[in-house]
Amino acid sequence: MAARSDAAAHGSLFWLCTVCFLFVCVNTLEQATYIYSRMDLFDIGMSCRSDITADFHRTNNIPEDIARPPGSPWIVFGPVKQRRRRRERKQKRGCHAGLLARLRKRPHRPPLPSLFLANARSIVHKMEELEVLLAANTNVRDCCVMIITESWLHSRIPDAAVQLPGRSTHRYDRNSASGKSRGGGLCVYIHNDWCMDSRVTHTHCSPYLEVMSIMCRPFYLPRELTGVIINTVYIPPDANASIALDHLQSLINKQQRSHPDGVHIVAGDFNHACLKNVLPKFVQYVRCTTRGKNTLDRVYSNLKHAYRAVPLPHLGLSDHLSLLLIPAYTPLRSKTKPVVKYIRTWPEGALSLLQDCFEHTVWDIFEQSNLEEHTEAVLSYIKFCTDTVTVEKRIRVYPNQKPWMTTAVRSLLNSRDTAFRSGDAAQYSMARANLRRGIKAAKEDYKGKVEVNLAHNKHVETLKANSAR
Repeated sequence: MAARSDAAAHGSLFWLCTVCFLFVCVNTLEQATYIYSRMDLFDIGMSCRSDITADFHRTNNIPEDIARPPGSPWIVFGPVKQRRRRRERKQKRGCHAGLLARLRKRPHRPPLPSLFLANARSIVHKMEELEVLLAANTNVRDCCVMIITESWLHSRIPDAAVQLPGRSTHRYDRNSASGKSRGGGLCVYIHNDWCMDSRVTHTHCSPYLEVMSIMCRPFYLPRELTGVIINTVYIPPDANASIALDHLQSLINKQQRSHPDGVHIVAGDFNHACLKNVLPKFVQYVRCTTRGKNTLDRVYSNLKHAYRAVPLPHLGLSDHLSLLLIPAYTPLRSKTKPVVKYIRTWPEGALSLLQDCFEHTVWDIFEQSNLEEHTEAVLSYIKFCTDTVTVEKRIRVYPNQKPWMTTAVRSLLNSRDTAFRSGDAAQYSMARANLRRGIKAAKEDYKGKVEVNLAHNKHVETLKANSAR
């Protein structure tokens, strides 16, 4: 019995020591893992607060190089500076410049359409290469207009065989008028995100020239431009260049008469012909060679500094380089600042007030022996009366403002916008009709003024400046 009692006593002592050891370890770990917040540290520091003096530095053995001057606060709070947001910065950081970067920001809303030009030599056998190029190259995938010359298409090939997703297809195959049974042909793909209103306006096929004209009304276009006319051209290498250029000249002149403020783009395979021989004011943008040491594929336009050409690899086994035309045109709104002008308006009843002022004027006081002084005094008084009854307004005239834009048209435009915001369908329809009639009348009025001034040999730019007000 004594042995069992001693064993039990030793066992109880062992378990007691074990429990005490575990309690001490857990308590130590709890104290070691305690996390102090910022406010807890401030409270601890403020509880030990004392004055900063020279005795305090000596008592606590604080080195002189880090000691604060006497009278300093016990705890110094750093200045709280709020981080500036990106939209509040005057100059944005991380913004790339360049034509290609600008095109990537707005791929389907450029000032002019981005172009892809390639001489395919049978587009049917290069559809896989074209699809791979669209999948790998973002710039080509987002291109607004893709122009393919020498498509080698014929009536037995359906549109579904050469169609690209998200693009409308316009094709013009070579026919018997060319004197050849195969080859040639033109094909144009237009991105639906850039333009949904496109139609073929002219086609021509002969032994000297193949051309297809497309009129585009994109979703976005600078106000100074009324439309985009794309002429796709293929001139065979054995064709008579003068006959082909004469037909192109008459076609483009007719288009410019119909759309004087439009963008006229002529692109394709010209071979040995040069469009500047008949249209010297058109600008050619391709500076690199496209086949061997020769520049056969060219792009022309009636705008200066409109594009920059970038060469791309051959499309499949084609012997012509592909071209990417990046828009470089700067709209007038971004290029020229608006002009501030001051005009005078006649409010309602101003004319009757002016008449009443003249009726109660004693004109005898302006009589002078000198005729010039008398005239100057009367005119100055009339100007004073006119300035009294009229209201001076400050307006801004933008460089891309139409010359026929008048106060009446602007009032109709504001009425149309008000009707649209109101949600009334009948009122909105009536306001739209009134706006169309007002614009038509303003254009007719401006046309009459231009014809009268041309008949009297007056400068048209003066008329434009007066009409812009």
